[in-house]
Amino acid sequence: MEIYLVGGAVRDELLNIEVSEKDWVIVGASEEDLTKKGYKKIGKDFPVFLHPETKEEYALARQERKSGKGHKGFVFRFDSDVTLEEDLLRRDLTINAIAKDIKGELIDPYNGIKDIEKRILRRVSSAFDEDPLRVFRVARFASKLKHLNFEIDHETLKLMEKISISGELETLSRERVWMETGKALITKNPEVFFSTLLEVKALEKILKTTDLNLDSLRLISKETEDASIRWSSLVAQSNNLKKINDTFNSPKEFNDLSNICRKIILFNEDNLNSDSLMELVKSTDLLRKPTRFFKALEASKYMMDSRKLDEKNWQEIENLLAGVRIDNSIKEGKFIAKKLYEDRLASLNKYLKEYDK
Repeated sequence: MEIYLVGGAVRDELLNIEVSEKDWVIVGASEEDLTKKGYKKIGKDFPVFLHPETKEEYALARQERKSGKGHKGFVFRFDSDVTLEEDLLRRDLTINAIAKDIKGELIDPYNGIKDIEKRILRRVSSAFDEDPLRVFRVARFASKLKHLNFEIDHETLKLMEKISISGELETLSRERVWMETGKALITKNPEVFFSTLLEVKALEKILKTTDLNLDSLRLISKETEDASIRWSSLVAQSNNLKKINDTFNSPKEFNDLSNICRKIILFNEDNLNSDSLMELVKSTDLLRKPTRFFKALEASKYMMDSRKLDEKNWQEIENLLAGVRIDNSIKEGKFIAKKLYEDRLASLNKYLKEYDK
């Protein structure tokens, strides 16, 4: 039984990037062998085990063969005679197909080290286009490694476009699509993920639209690492916002923030009045959820040519409205709500008169 460190951990070590998790491959063993040694099986589709002490994941070396459509359309062979080279051959990129043995020796049958030196993202084999998820994975690696000057090689880009055009992307679950998207949003250059998907016609295929604001995403990503703000800056201006959120299966927090951001963008500041301001305050739930509102305001920063009401103004408006109190003598709920609305409206009128001076 031979054990090898594989994939991202080896790649990141070679790039001097902090290794967040380690994946191991075991060659020359069976499920029974690992169970006897105390490993706990957790994989359903193929044998993945937790180490009895470190709890890191160990997988039996395997081969895979395309048997149907989509990311899950494969049959696997994980017999004890599957070699390390055969296991590495099924991986997506050469830089992810490098292994290291327990002595620290590198095994690199597909020239991943050379591609790391050349800063190239290259597919391992011609079987690359059998898995549609690789379109999103490679786009994510392009965004993750852009700051190190990595680029996708031409042939790999063509294969990604081939997958997009084939219709296989539609077989991916929305959960898997968001898994890759969510990871891309926290990279240093998340806009590269989406520009790559545009380049290989993936967004055009799954969304039937390409109206995403890459410039806004690029600029806001220099100022914040908050993924929900980054997402909103990308999609809020689109006329297809609901479809984008649905297709990508964005979490509720991201969905809500992007919708509030859109309301802020569409708010007509040229005709400022207390009624329109109160309507925006109500529709965005500013007084109950101010943190969310100000995150949406930040996300809208590079989607508006000019802004009359800046963050300071909105902070003043929030404090002003939250500070309005009514006479305790009013007892009935409907009269309380009416009086509170009227008093807040009057406060806004006064604020706007001072603002216009």
